[in-house]
Amino acid sequence: MSEPAAAGPSDLAERLAFVAGSLNRRLRPPADALTHVSVSALASIERLGQVRPGDLARIEGIAAPGTTRLIGDLEGRGLVARAADPDDGRSQLIRLTEAGVAAVAAARRDRAAGVTALLAEVGPEDRAILQRAVGVLEAVLLAATPSPARTP
Repeated sequence: MSEPAAAGPSDLAERLAFVAGSLNRRLRPPADALTHVSVSALASIERLGQVRPGDLARIEGIAAPGTTRLIGDLEGRGLVARAADPDDGRSQLIRLTEAGVAAVAAARRDRAAGVTALLAEVGPEDRAILQRAVGVLEAVLLAATPSPARTP
C-alpha cells in the first residue's frame, strides 16, 4: 500500500468515513440475515449481559419507537428474552437467548471471513499498521459508547 500525503483532521475523517462505509457495504449480509442494526444491538446486549430498552436505544443511537420494533423483531426470532426489571416495575430487562448468542457469534464469523478475504493481499508491514490502527479505533469507539443509566 502506498502512503498518502499527510492529511488534516477533516481529510482523515472524510477518508475514514468513506472506508468504513465501503467496508460495511462489502460486508453487507444476505437479505435474509440479520441487519447491521440488529447485530449491533445483540452485541451491545451481549456486552452488558442485560439492558433496559431505553438504555439500548441510547447506546445504539436509535429512537425509542425503533428500539421497540427492533426488540420485538429480535424477540420474535427467539434471539432475546424480556424479564421484569426488579428495580423498576415499569421497565423490562432484555437479555440474549442461546440463539441470540449463537447469532452474534455467526455474524462476527461471517464478517471476519469477509475482512480476511479483503486482507489476503496485505503485506506484513501494512498488516501491523492496521493492527495498531484497529486498536486505536476500538479504544475511541469504546470511549464514545454511552453506558447504561444504571447497571441492571
